[in-house]
Amino acid sequence: MVEGYTELTTYRYERKFVTCRLFRAQVELIIRQNSAFFIPVFHPRRVNNIYFDTPGLDCYFDNLFGVSERWKARIRWYNSSFGRIANPILEFKIKKGFVGTKKSYPFPSFEIQRSFDANLFNQLISESDFPAEVKKKISGLQPVLLNTYTRNYFSSINGKFRITIDDQMEYYNLRPNRNYLEYAYKETGKTVVELKYGQEYDPEANIITNQFPFRLDKNSKFVSGMNHFRTAIAT
Repeated sequence: MVEGYTELTTYRYERKFVTCRLFRAQVELIIRQNSAFFIPVFHPRRVNNIYFDTPGLDCYFDNLFGVSERWKARIRWYNSSFGRIANPILEFKIKKGFVGTKKSYPFPSFEIQRSFDANLFNQLISESDFPAEVKKKISGLQPVLLNTYTRNYFSSINGKFRITIDDQMEYYNLRPNRNYLEYAYKETGKTVVELKYGQEYDPEANIITNQFPFRLDKNSKFVSGMNHFRTAIAT
C-alpha cells in the first residue's frame, strides 16, 4: 500500500471533534500539550476521496440517520487532487455501533481533470482483478462526491493512540457521467480532530479527550458534502 497508509484488520474507535474558532497551529499546540505526549509521525499532505453510492443514495441516508451497521465506498489518494492519479486505493468503510474498520484494495491509476467522464471508473473496475464479491459490490454504485482536505498526523508516545487534524476542506459535486468541476464548496475555518485507537484502549481514552476543548461530533465529511449539494433531500 501507499506510504503512510493504515490498513485495518480489526475494529477500532474513531472519535471526532470539531472546532470552528481555532487555527490549525492552535489545535496542534493543544494536541502536543496533552498528557499522552502526541508527536508528529508523518508529513502533512492533501487527502482526496471520491465517494460512491447507490442510485437511491442508500449509503448517504444510512450515514445521515446514524444506522448502527452501515458502510460506504470511496477511492482515496494523496497530494495532487487533479492530474494523473498514482496508487489510488479502493476502500470500504464499515461501521458497527461505535467502532469501525475498512477493507482496502489497490485501485488502477487514472487521470482526473476539471472536466471528466465518471464512466471511466466503470471501465477500470470491469478490467481490474478485484475479487468477484468486490466487483459485485462496487459495480452497482456511482460517484457522488469528491472531497479534499489537508491532514496532519500524530501518535501518542506509547503508540496506542493516533490523532489526525484536518482542515481546508473542499467538496465537488459528482454526477454518474460528465462532470465539470468549476465550483468547490469550502468549509472555511473548520478543523476536525480525530482520535483513533483499538478497542482494548477505550478505558484510557477519556484521559486524553477530557483535555480537549473541542466538542465531540460525528462529523462525516461525506454527509457534509452531500448535504450541501443535495439540500432538497437533506431537509
